[in-house]
Amino acid sequence: MDHALPAWYDRLMKKYPVVTQAEWQLLDSIATVKHIKKGDTFLRYGKVARYSAFVISGMFKFSILDEEGNEKIVKFGFADDFLANCESYNRKAPSAISIVAVEDAVVLRINIKKLQPLYDLHMNLLHVNLQLYQELLEQQSEHQYILSLKTPLQRYRFLLERRPAIIQKISLTNIARYLYTSREALSRARLYLLDQTRNFCD
Repeated sequence: MDHALPAWYDRLMKKYPVVTQAEWQLLDSIATVKHIKKGDTFLRYGKVARYSAFVISGMFKFSILDEEGNEKIVKFGFADDFLANCESYNRKAPSAISIVAVEDAVVLRINIKKLQPLYDLHMNLLHVNLQLYQELLEQQSEHQYILSLKTPLQRYRFLLERRPAIIQKISLTNIARYLYTSREALSRARLYLLDQTRNFCD
């Protein structure tokens, strides 16, 4: 029997219109709602990924450690985004990334083992899986492009023009880690752009 789905599914239905109401209910039956506090991990370095999740509220960072043990951020996850490390799950290998809440968050957590058999039965879910994979590849190539820009100023300007949500919602420290630059250099770039804007308005 169909049960009423929580309100956050309305947003997911808009984002992934190919999935039917019945399929969302099927997903809901294997999913659990988890509250994750700021600073806690959804997936820890060195752990094999067993779960994926849709973000209901809050934000996450996907981070790696460089040779010196410094944190670098490879992407952010916002509301309605998908959290996963498919490579770790498929290879049964320890995760090279950590997925951490940057503010208190709520996720819809799904055991990947339970999810995979559904792809054979429900092409729409497989379609969403491919869409998510496509999004991930696009985000990775965009991040590579940002890092190919020579200066912190160019990198910050790119975010300002193309990804204002990151500028608005993420702390300067975490943006610096995403742009692979120092907080000081980023602070100078931001001040420079603010001055330019003021001069333009004067």
